[in-house]
Amino acid sequence: MNSKALWKERFKYFLKEVRTYSKYVFNDHLKFIFVFIIGAGAYYYQQWLQTLTPSFPTALVMAVLLGLVLTAGSIQTLLKEADLVYLLPVEEKLKPYFTKAFLFTFMIQLYVIAIAAAALAPLYLQQMKQTGEAYIWIVAALIFVKAWNLFVAWEKSFLTDPSMQRADWFIRFICNGLFVYFLVERTPVIYIGVILFVMVVYLAFMYQTVKGKPLNWEYLIAEEDKKMMRLYRIANMFVDVPALKERVSRRKWLDFVLSMIGENRTYLYLYTRTFLRSGNYFGLYMRLLTIGGVILYFIPFLYGRFIVSIVFLYLIGYQLLSLWKHHRLKLWLDLYPVNAEEKKKDFLKLLNAILCIGSVVFTIIFAVATKDMIMTCIVFAVSIAFSIGFVYQYGAKRIERLN
Repeated sequence: MNSKALWKERFKYFLKEVRTYSKYVFNDHLKFIFVFIIGAGAYYYQQWLQTLTPSFPTALVMAVLLGLVLTAGSIQTLLKEADLVYLLPVEEKLKPYFTKAFLFTFMIQLYVIAIAAAALAPLYLQQMKQTGEAYIWIVAALIFVKAWNLFVAWEKSFLTDPSMQRADWFIRFICNGLFVYFLVERTPVIYIGVILFVMVVYLAFMYQTVKGKPLNWEYLIAEEDKKMMRLYRIANMFVDVPALKERVSRRKWLDFVLSMIGENRTYLYLYTRTFLRSGNYFGLYMRLLTIGGVILYFIPFLYGRFIVSIVFLYLIGYQLLSLWKHHRLKLWLDLYPVNAEEKKKDFLKLLNAILCIGSVVFTIIFAVATKDMIMTCIVFAVSIAFSIGFVYQYGAKRIERLN
């Protein structure tokens, strides 16, 4: 059993998968949107910083955000379902494999920390009145704490009790948050020392708790499967992904929507049912609505709110276009006595309803945030017009190319 060769083979396959689907995700069309969002975000972030007062809880905000970054993540093992059978007998020989998996994960997390630290640097330097050198030391400390988190996360993977795994996440988040808070607030060293001592004791406790236990193969494979499915779900918005596993959620509380449509509108009923229950469409819709709504509410600039609402409507519409291809492999749907034009019409009607509901939600949030009724009416009118134009102009042409 050559575990190093096994890791090399798995790693090459993983990079191939990422490269294959990344070229579809980061196409020229979407790159422009990303650049626009980043540029607009940076501009309004700088404008927002100028409105802050010295009483703003900078340390608390950084503690929560960086605490989440430090706590999130688990070891990228690249394990597969068949490993539960074929690698189980050689578990004791896999230490080099998991060592490389740990180092690979740590390198990825360094990029995440770098991005988060770069984003929060202007806030820290302005509010805390410190030098760049002081912030570099904080980032170095974050790297050390991230390594601790990964060590604990690896020990946690031996546990089989889900409640203990959830408790571990909460404990690490509290430790991470307090550590960042004490660093940013420049509290006496004794406070930081106490947190570090607690971290060491907790790691030792976890090590002793799982000492001698076999690997929790089911948990490791499930975690790896979740990571790969995230990649595949994103890529599936742009290209067919054969490896994507379909998930179905019952969501009984949304059955009234289907009852309103009725089964006479064949494809409208089918696509609505698919949107509400299959894949990750409804979850994606709710996440984008939530993120867009939060940004819309808190961004302190009137025209910035207007741009945010349009951008998130575009993102929702663009990503839900993949719903059109969801049933492409089900040949029995061709037996429906419904022509192709009716199918297209029903799909566009659903997509238009989804975007119009999003427009109403964003308009309500805009009205609550600004209390400017004239601009609220303008935002509502423009959002509805954009939704209709996107669906029946861009969307209609796009799904013709997806056939």
